[in-house]
Amino acid sequence: MKLLKRIPTLEQVSPVYAVIVLMISTWSLIHFFWRLPSLLYYSTFGEITVFISYLVVINLFESILVLLVPVLLAIILPQKWFYAQFVTKGNSLVILGLGLIMLFYWNLIGEFLSPWVLIQKVLIIGLILLVLTFLIDKVGFLNRSIMEFSNRAIIFLYVWIPVSATSLLIVLVRNIL
Repeated sequence: MKLLKRIPTLEQVSPVYAVIVLMISTWSLIHFFWRLPSLLYYSTFGEITVFISYLVVINLFESILVLLVPVLLAIILPQKWFYAQFVTKGNSLVILGLGLIMLFYWNLIGEFLSPWVLIQKVLIIGLILLVLTFLIDKVGFLNRSIMEFSNRAIIFLYVWIPVSATSLLIVLVRNIL
């Protein structure tokens, strides 16, 4: 019963989810528009619509998986550490984590790393991520900025949730029929 009380409410989860969706969908749309000119040469409008529908559905599942990380941390960690400041700590974890993953991705393109060097880089990035997540709460300006950004990002959900539902419907109909 105590674990159920530690699950963040919808008011706490929605700003974190909005930031996750904003970052993941922006990343995917940048890659989609990068490839769009070549898709126009060999694909019809319907095929491109199906392609973007699959992209949006994958973004939906990715964003839900990413949201599980701060929610699980709020459940597992002591209440003072994470749950009490779920919006700020969850958003700082998400912004830093996804930002570092994106940076890591761009730095690895075309670079071959040995497994040991890759493990070292991942551990260093993970340590930096954890330290910064818990230190951001101490800086008032960053704390307020993250709260303001996440509250404004909720507007993006008003568009993205219907687009995700429509895309999920398209993918389900396409795979069932």
